Amino acid sequence: MMTFEVYPPCADFGAEAWHRELLEFRGRVLRSIGMAVTVDVDDHDALAYHLIARALDGAIAGAARLAPLEDLRPSRVLTLEPQASDILRRDGLTSSDVLEGGRWMVDERHRRGGVGWSLVLAGAVLSVRLGRKLAWVLAGTARGQDLLLTKNGFRAASDRVHAMPGVGDHVRLLTVRPDRLLEGQREPELDYVDEY
Repeated sequence: MMTFEVYPPCADFGAEAWHRELLEFRGRVLRSIGMAVTVDVDDHDALAYHLIARALDGAIAGAARLAPLEDLRPSRVLTLEPQASDILRRDGLTSSDVLEGGRWMVDERHRRGGVGWSLVLAGAVLSVRLGRKLAWVLAGTARGQDLLLTKNGFRAASDRVHAMPGVGDHVRLLTVRPDRLLEGQREPELDYVDEY
């Protein structure tokens, strides 16, 4: 049984104990796949909602980040795949309709146990509650994140794959309508740690 915590954007990201715990967790996950990282610090952290899945013992089992597209300067998606703006135009959306996902990570002891997919569903619940109509993510290809997501309702925006040396992987842009992703799914309960 997992619990799911949601933390809203925080201008002084890094100051709280949970910030340091999350950064250390992400660094540990990246080291487990061969990256030379102590802690995983990223400039989008202060702008994002953070989802943390906790195991029964209270340790972080997985985490993900969803940032409002309108706050990202620059958006990693729009930087790597400028044609992504065509998706917005085609569907009549604006940047305030989109959350950009990132840093979707699961501790190696909890992989293949449903934590990753539960984080995706928790992200969809949060997206719907925030009134967002689309979520997009640069999903890794080396360990099959892109395949898992496309098998479960995400759509590849194109056949393009981009190198992301900072995470030691190649990525492809995937999109999803959060409300459609939740159809027929059991939604995880979210514990909102601070009001948003």
